[in-house]
Amino acid sequence: MYKRTTFEEASAAKKIKGRVLTTLDFDKIVAMLEDKAATVYGREICSALCPTTDPEEIRISLNETYEVFCYINRHGFLPLGGFCDLRPSLRYAHAGGTMNMRQLLDVASFLRSVQHLKNVLPDGVSDMDDYVLFDRIRSLITNDTLADNISSSINSEDEMNDRASSTLYDIRRRKRELAGSVRSVLDRVMSANEDILQEKVITIRNDRYCLPVIADFKGRINGIVHDTSSTGQTVFIEPMAVVEINNKLRELAVAEQAEIDRILGELTGSVIGSSSSIEADMSIVALIDFCSSKAMIAIDMDAARPDINTSGMIEFIKARHPLIPKDTVVPVDIRIGDRYQTLVITGPNTGGKTVSLKTCGLLTLMVMAGLMIPVATGSSAAVFDRVLADIGDEQSIEQSLSTFSAHMSNIVFIEKNVKGRSLVILDELGSGTDPDEGAALAIAILEDLRKKGAVTLATTHYKELKAYAVSNEGVVNGAFEFDNETLMPTYKLVIGRPGSSNAFVISKKLGLPDAIISDAKGRMSEDEVKLGRLIEQSERDARMAQSMRDSNNAMKVRLEELTAQLEEERKALKASKTKILNDARQEQKEFLEDKIKEIEGMIRKLRKDSARMSVEEQLAEMEKVRRRLRAGLEDLNDDSQDDELEGILPGEVPDKVVAGGKYYITTLGVTGVAQSEPARNGNVRMRAGTITTVVKIDQLRIPTEDTPEPKPSKKTPRVVSDGKKVRELKFNMASKTSSELMLIGLRGDEALSRLERYIEECSLGGIHDIRIVHGKGTGVLRSIVTDCLSRDPRVESFRPGMPGEGDDGVTIARLV
Repeated sequence: MYKRTTFEEASAAKKIKGRVLTTLDFDKIVAMLEDKAATVYGREICSALCPTTDPEEIRISLNETYEVFCYINRHGFLPLGGFCDLRPSLRYAHAGGTMNMRQLLDVASFLRSVQHLKNVLPDGVSDMDDYVLFDRIRSLITNDTLADNISSSINSEDEMNDRASSTLYDIRRRKRELAGSVRSVLDRVMSANEDILQEKVITIRNDRYCLPVIADFKGRINGIVHDTSSTGQTVFIEPMAVVEINNKLRELAVAEQAEIDRILGELTGSVIGSSSSIEADMSIVALIDFCSSKAMIAIDMDAARPDINTSGMIEFIKARHPLIPKDTVVPVDIRIGDRYQTLVITGPNTGGKTVSLKTCGLLTLMVMAGLMIPVATGSSAAVFDRVLADIGDEQSIEQSLSTFSAHMSNIVFIEKNVKGRSLVILDELGSGTDPDEGAALAIAILEDLRKKGAVTLATTHYKELKAYAVSNEGVVNGAFEFDNETLMPTYKLVIGRPGSSNAFVISKKLGLPDAIISDAKGRMSEDEVKLGRLIEQSERDARMAQSMRDSNNAMKVRLEELTAQLEEERKALKASKTKILNDARQEQKEFLEDKIKEIEGMIRKLRKDSARMSVEEQLAEMEKVRRRLRAGLEDLNDDSQDDELEGILPGEVPDKVVAGGKYYITTLGVTGVAQSEPARNGNVRMRAGTITTVVKIDQLRIPTEDTPEPKPSKKTPRVVSDGKKVRELKFNMASKTSSELMLIGLRGDEALSRLERYIEECSLGGIHDIRIVHGKGTGVLRSIVTDCLSRDPRVESFRPGMPGEGDDGVTIARLV
């Protein structure tokens, strides 16, 4: 017959449990999760967390963790406070009990917290809309009506609000009135019997108003004795005058409690009516809190989400043990399960072998539990059917187990349970017995695991296992490096070569006498000595090769950066050249159009006047047209010469700018002469033609060597130092720039930028006298203007405005 199982039973059967979780410290990860949980519901899920062998369940859990991880990094922690444990209260209510005020306030707090959690949903469209996190938050059921009813009815766990019902309000009002009547009567009694009172106060005994009377005079007041003091010197008497009123107060107190019980019962009924939605919210909040806890430890560990595979391939890049502080642990690269399935790790003691085994095993368990792990992006983790480990010295006096026996008991268990895709981790395999027998046994165990298809990581000091890894397919050596110069381990795992135990070096470092070390070396066989030297030389060569690779990679990166920089400069030069040529062509075109229009006008005038002109006069006018035409051609030649000067392509940025040197001004597109050395702020005074301006050093370029010198023109008026472009630039700037600048209404940085640009435009346009309007106000703009003018070399002088000029609200300046 077939055995029927539920979904929960099938899921539980895929969980990895047992001693391996504590061996690899997974229980400590669970404890960290519990500390992060904000609710008792989430904490219970965290405490029950176990790795699973279901790849699809792992992917879903990892994605949920990553979603919350992304949300927290972007928006902060989820509001998970205020979710009290309502399960005992709900069970009590379902059993017929009435919830007290404390329990009802807890229900209101839970419902308010549900509403706060729902408030994290974005108002509009978000790139997180398809997150499972948001789907769960949307599925929460709010009940503001019930929360408001509880909050408005109950003030605290000991006090019901007067307005909880009209009946309760009326009862308490009548109680206050009767209490006032009682006090009035008792005040009169106290006034008449002051000499027999222990003190002039009204007290309450057994919920009835009484007076403290000296015991010797108790017969002088007609009333009921309700209590006596511990010394017997005072009796508390209820005068007969207030007995009836106290009786009515007692009746009202009973009615008040009955009304409070009725209200509590009514609110309890409302809670029971909403219990199904409340219980559903509990389950949803538990899952959200669980995912939040996983995301929070991922943030603490600086973790990443690895890729998942079912092929048994592990590739952890820069993996860190999650229980070792990340500022002290040395990251390690671990790769196994693709080209080889067995990794034999050797190296010095305290070199990191055991930590690397635990890191690989623990990170695998964490991924299978849906947790992100402290590795670099691009890492990959495998899903295994079994994770089995033998790590540490588990000798037991009670069970008469030695170190070897304890290890062997674990290995026997591992051999029996290797099934399907299995990850096996073995520390110091074969140790604790005769070296020859231990090595042979270790090789046999590794070979059996290899034949069963297990992915195995094992540490050893046996040279026989190193030889086994070299000579067998699917098995590879790995070594933790040791720096013989510093006598310190590097904690770096190198795959593909065996390592040395460095027992002699470590012993010497710890203070063992040299004589003993020399004697020990002398007792080694020649083959063993040669093997040790070979391994040491291999380690030195590998370190040197790695150093050269690192250096070559750095040079490659630098070369790529320089290549990209040169390409950008080439593109900039090409763009500048194109701009200069286009500007020159446009200039020539405009010049020719002007000349054509001028000649056409002269021709029209000649035709118009030809009827009344003599032949000689017509010939004279035609000669004028010819002269104008020749002059235009000469001007065109002069412009071509100017274009040759203006077409100088900018070269490299000058290392140093010297006075008198020629430099191409990129912002103006002309070549000028430096009038002075650069100032401290990097400004240089340049002269181009008739224009003197100030530019930044980075706006200057060295002209190329083949820059043509300007050719002398036959037309003297057109021979200028920088061509027609400079003259037109100066004319255009003068025509567009006003002699007044308005700064009122601008912020400080805006005003400073506008003022510097304005001085530049005035300098280019040949405007010398300027007026700057900054207003009086707080004086901030005036200070900015004064500071700017005082340090600008283009400003000859400046002063505040005089009466009629704007007074202190303006500054008058003169430019050089």
